[in-house]
Amino acid sequence: MPETDPYFQEIYNKKILRKLRKKFGPIHQHHVDLTISSKSMLDLMDKMTKKKRRGEVVMVIPDKRGCIWLHTKDFYNKNVYRLMTGGLDPGEKPHSALVREAKEETGFAVKIDRCLASITYNLKGQNGSSQPFVSYVFLTKPASGEPNPIDGGEAISGFMAVPVAELGEVADILRQQKGNLTDWGIFRAVAHDVVHELLG
Repeated sequence: MPETDPYFQEIYNKKILRKLRKKFGPIHQHHVDLTISSKSMLDLMDKMTKKKRRGEVVMVIPDKRGCIWLHTKDFYNKNVYRLMTGGLDPGEKPHSALVREAKEETGFAVKIDRCLASITYNLKGQNGSSQPFVSYVFLTKPASGEPNPIDGGEAISGFMAVPVAELGEVADILRQQKGNLTDWGIFRAVAHDVVHELLG
C-alpha cells in the first residue's frame, strides 16, 4: 500500500487513530485491495488525485427505531441505495468532517456515538498505478425526523431507513452493479459489509 503518499499520511496515521480511540473507543481496522478497470471508478480515482482527496467519512445514522438511513442519487440505477459518505479534506479531523457532512447531506445536527472502523483501500489501476484511500466509519446517536439535505449539489433524490440486518442485502445489490458501475459497486459495498458485521 503506497503509504508514502503525503496527502494520505496527513489524514491516516497512528496519531489520528490514537486520538480517535481515546475519544470514541476501539476502532475496527479493515483493508481491501481493489483492481479498477471500469470508467466510473477510474474517473473517481482521477478526481481524488486532482482534489488531493484520499479519504472520506461514512455516516451510519440511525433513526429513533434503530434503522439506518440510506440515500440514493438521481443518476444511480433503480433501487440502488447506500450509506452516505462525505469527503475528508486535507488536515481535517475525521469526526469534524462527519458532523459537517451529515449536516450538509441530511440536515441533522448529529452527535457521534462511536468510530466503528477505519477501512483502508489500495486502489490499483490496470496501468500499474495505485492510490491509497481511507473510509472512517462513524455511528451517530439516533436522529429525529426525516433527512432534508441542505447541499443541493449532492444530487440526493431520496432516502430510506433499513434495519441493520438488511445492510448485507444492500451490499449485495451494490456488488451486482454491471458495466461501468461494476468496480464502483464493489468499492461501495465494503463499508456496508463492515457495518453489518460490527452492528449485526
